[in-house]
Amino acid sequence: MINPTPINEPAPQKTPAAYESEAAKGETTYSSRDLFRDKTEIRIEHQGEMYRLRITRSGGLLLNK
Repeated sequence: MINPTPINEPAPQKTPAAYESEAAKGETTYSSRDLFRDKTEIRIEHQGEMYRLRITRSGGLLLNK
């Protein structure tokens, strides 16, 4: 019998080694703390379009056009 994964199980957290591996591949990691500073919403311009990225009450991220 297959045991289903609980729906509310949190996603595994990346270890420092995982971030170092990404950096070695040339990928850039930005901390949400650095991006948002003391705000809960930032605006991102992409290809002439404006997007809003905000932190939800539950701590997630929501991107709206």
